[in-house]
Order: sequence, then C-alpha cells, then structure tokens
Amino acid sequence: MSVLVLVAPGSEEIETVAIVDILVRAKIAVTLASCCPLGQRQITASRGVRLVADCHLDELTQCDVAAIVVPGGVAGSEVIRDTPQAITLLKAQAALGRWRAAICAAPVVVLQHHGLLGDAHVTCHPAFQAQLPPAQCVRARVVRDDTHRLITSQGPGTAIEFALELVRVLRGDEAVLAVAGPLVLP
Repeated sequence: MSVLVLVAPGSEEIETVAIVDILVRAKIAVTLASCCPLGQRQITASRGVRLVADCHLDELTQCDVAAIVVPGGVAGSEVIRDTPQAITLLKAQAALGRWRAAICAAPVVVLQHHGLLGDAHVTCHPAFQAQLPPAQCVRARVVRDDTHRLITSQGPGTAIEFALELVRVLRGDEAVLAVAGPLVLP
C-alpha cells in the first residue's frame, strides 16, 4: 500500500512532515513528490524550512496509490493547483473511487478550484471556510466523507489527527492505536 504526498514551494512544513511521518510509522509507503515548476526536488516550505522530495512529479512513471494527499500552505496550494499533472492525478484518483486528502488551504485552493469536492462534506482552514457552500462546510478539525473518499482538515494544529484518519481508512483502528500510543496522544 502506498500514498502519494504532493509538495510545492510554499507548502506548510508542519502538515507535510506530520503526514509523511505518521504514514511511515503506520508502515505505509510514502512518495513525497515535488510539484516545483523548475523540476527541482528541493522546495522551500512556507516558513523557510527546506524539504527534499523523493522525486519530482514529472519522474513518476505510474501512480497506483491508495491515497493522494495535498498539504496546505497558500503558496504551495497555488503551485499544486496550477500543476496540470497534479490535477490530472487527483481527478484520476477520484474517478477510480480512491482516497484523496487535503488540509488547510488545499481543500479550497486546489480541490474546490478544480471541481474535485463534489457535494462532499469538508473542512479547511477557518480563513477559507466562507468560500465553501454552507451546506458543505463542516467546522470540525478533521472531516471524512466516505461517499467521496475524501478526508479534509483545518491546519497545522490538526495535521496529526488528519494523518491518523488516513491511517484509519487505509490500515484500520489497530494501526491508529499502534501509531498514536508511542506518540503519547490522547
């Protein structure tokens, strides 16, 4: 089982690293793919932290993954939104009925922008919630919509909960407990 995590210049580092770390702890293979317009693997995240992706999106020869995850950060979300290959992968993932997940600004800036939310119940960073239709916006920290195979979350402070929800849908409750316990999470 594997997960693709998209990252770009300006992606939120806490969200990106927490997602990758939690998934790896749950024994899920993760590919961190750069959407950097210059084809680079190294990106500078939203607060200046440098992250090195496993590959550039252009290097992917196939994308048969259980989930595609989009961290937030406004600038990073805008780059991912404007990367045609990333959007093609997200649309294909939705068409196959496979999991997609987005946090912070990404649910609105990336998914909503490209019509990838459908009528799913979602959340996002509070600064973007007004851009969601009221009937669709849930003000919870993490929202899982099983019908649309979509998980969304609010921001850096919810990143671990968000990643654990990904673990839950991909590996089950026992895997969540195995990861959360040593982290001293409630």
